[in-house]
Amino acid sequence: MRRVRAFLIAGIALSALLHILVLTGVIYLAPIFENRKPETIEVSIQEAPAIPAKKSAAKNEKQIVRQALLPDKMQVPEDETMARFLSEKTQRVKQEMQSALNGMTENRSNTSTLPKATKPKPQQAKTAQENKENNPPDKDGYRNVDISKELAEMNRLNQGQSTVGEALPTDVKIGSFTALNTDRYLFYTFYARIEEMVRYRWESRVQQAINNFDPATATTASNKNWNTQVEFLLDRRGFLQKALIMKESGIQAFDAAAVNAFREARVFPNPPQEMVQDDGYIHLKFTFTVNYAPPTMVNRN
Repeated sequence: MRRVRAFLIAGIALSALLHILVLTGVIYLAPIFENRKPETIEVSIQEAPAIPAKKSAAKNEKQIVRQALLPDKMQVPEDETMARFLSEKTQRVKQEMQSALNGMTENRSNTSTLPKATKPKPQQAKTAQENKENNPPDKDGYRNVDISKELAEMNRLNQGQSTVGEALPTDVKIGSFTALNTDRYLFYTFYARIEEMVRYRWESRVQQAINNFDPATATTASNKNWNTQVEFLLDRRGFLQKALIMKESGIQAFDAAAVNAFREARVFPNPPQEMVQDDGYIHLKFTFTVNYAPPTMVNRN
C-alpha cells in the first residue's frame, strides 16, 4: 500500500514538473513564433512655425537646387556675397533666370527658338560698350546685358528644351534656361540621389490623381499652385521613419502623392553621417508644388 502511494506521489510530482517545463517553454518561445506586425512609417500633420524674415536668409534655410550645366561665358567670377541657393558648386551668373518649362532641371536648347550667333559689326560692338558704361546696375546689382551669343552657345550643349524642377521665387525671371547664383552644398550628391529616386514616383502619383479628378475638382484645381510642405525623418542608415506634413496643399491626393513617393522609395542608401542630428534623425524638408494646367505641369524643390 505504501509502495502504491509512493508511485502516486511520484507521478503527481512528475506531471507537475512537466507542466512547469511546458509553460516555461511557451513563455520564452512564444515571441519567436508570433506574427510580427509589418514595419510602419509614422505620418502626421503639423502646423509649420512661422520663420522670421532674418532667419530665412540664414545659410541652413537656403533652398537647395539641382545644378544645371551652364556655359562659362554665362558665369562671372565668384565673389563673397551669399547666394540664396545651394547646389553642387559655387557659381555666380550674369543674370538669374529659370526655364519656362518644368521637369527635372536640365539646361538644353532648341535651335528653332534660340537666336543665331552673329558677328557684331564694329559700330555695334562700340554701341554695346557704351551702353555698358552708361547702364548702372539695378537694385539687385544686375545690368541689362545682351546674352544672345551665350544663348546661341547653348545649342552646342544638347538638343531639346531646357527644364526646371524646382519651384523658384517669383522674382527669378523666366527665360530659355536656368541660371542661378549658388553656394556649394556639402551634401548635394545625397540630395540629388534622393530626387532621382522620388521624382518619377511623385510625378506618376500626381498624374494619376489628376486623371481621377471629377469635373468639379478639375475646374477648382486648374491654373493654381498647390504646395505641400513635408519634413521627412530618416534614421542613420537612410531608412524612412517619419513624414511630418508641415503644410497641406488643399488637395488631399497631392499631399498623399508627396508622402507616398518617399514611402515607396523607403531606403536612401549611404546617407552622410554628418547629417544626423542630435535626435538621431536626418531631417529632409521638401516643398512639392503642382501647377495643374493643360498640359499638366509639375515641379518640385
